[in-house]
Amino acid sequence: MAHDCFGAGQAVTQEIYSGTNWRTSPEQANAIFKVFLSVRQLHQMLWYLMEASTILPAEKIKTNIDLLIAELERMAQYSPDEILLLNLDSCRARVNPLLKRTSALVHAASGGAEANEASDFIGKNFKRARLDGRDFSMSLLIAANLQGCSFYGANLLGADMRDANIVGADLSESIFLTQGQVNAARGNRSTKLPAALTHPTAWQSV
Repeated sequence: MAHDCFGAGQAVTQEIYSGTNWRTSPEQANAIFKVFLSVRQLHQMLWYLMEASTILPAEKIKTNIDLLIAELERMAQYSPDEILLLNLDSCRARVNPLLKRTSALVHAASGGAEANEASDFIGKNFKRARLDGRDFSMSLLIAANLQGCSFYGANLLGADMRDANIVGADLSESIFLTQGQVNAARGNRSTKLPAALTHPTAWQSV
């Protein structure tokens, strides 16, 4: 999947290390890199939680989501030593149930199909299919033909979309889609994306 640091790089260099980076302070490079990896994971969890907090079908669990967002935001501002002591597995164990619950609520609201039993859709031809409400979380969509598909309420959390054809697809109301996934796919100007994401420059000639 295309690299996406969810703003962690800037947060580490500009906020946690006050402008210091591995180039200006090579003796701290190893520590800075380790802190970056932890902060990236925190920012990734925050990205998904912040999106979940805005999803109408998940309104009933919004309070729980917002409380966890506030807690993770505080953690992301800890000192380097404190960040390296964080138990990120414990954090994920609290985040994942909320994301799964959000997905289930969206699925119910969208009237989507039954949950996928398969997760391997490499090269599969879905052209112009209605994939509304489908759960593609952690699925392999590598080189899948998703041209012209509708993804209303579809969960794309962690889906591997490398070389997937999303030309003309409507992903504007999908959930948990990231810029990294979009960058790894093949689309064009008619591909509809969520408001927080942008069309990659490489798509301009498609």
